[in-house]
Amino acid sequence: MLQLFWLGFALAASPGPDFFLIVDHTLAHGRAIGYATLVGNRLSLCIHITIAVLGLALILQNSPQLFFAIRVAGAIYLIYLGVRKLYDLHLRKPAHNNLAASALAAFRRGFFNNLFNPKVSLFFLSLFPQFASHDMLTNSPWSVGAVFFVGNTTWWIPLVLLAGNPSVRARLQRVQFVLNMLFGVLFIAFGGNILWELIRAEV
Repeated sequence: MLQLFWLGFALAASPGPDFFLIVDHTLAHGRAIGYATLVGNRLSLCIHITIAVLGLALILQNSPQLFFAIRVAGAIYLIYLGVRKLYDLHLRKPAHNNLAASALAAFRRGFFNNLFNPKVSLFFLSLFPQFASHDMLTNSPWSVGAVFFVGNTTWWIPLVLLAGNPSVRARLQRVQFVLNMLFGVLFIAFGGNILWELIRAEV
């Protein structure tokens, strides 16, 4: 079980779409929006864990067409996030109109970004069975999911707390335009790389 905890922690700590989105929202709008993004992300992660625990991951694994569609949808969504960020920079569009609306948008982005993240899907489809034994999955499947979830979440809570610190944000906001452009390019790069790998695999 302890191995699953650290596996979840390591997966969260590895830079990827979730990392860039949550940090981006926190730096731009503060802790409240960062945590709203994180809550959406966590809810989506619960869906991944539930699918794995119920054994539906096996259905996805045996349906290449469905898995292919999930990867394409995830790549397109990442590219959309990047293009939208760069477009907003071009228009000098305000980041949000009010906290409630922005928090809801942040929650949605956090949810869908994780839901369509191929790294999470691939983890549960290929790696998860290797770290959770047959006995663990048979006798305490929900404990397996809970331990992984706690380990994964342990990374995010202090990270958002630190990134949302006013003094940290004040320093980084001096280069916010460059950071926003970087995040936008990274989202497009992640999505584009996924699509390129899919195209190469199909050729």
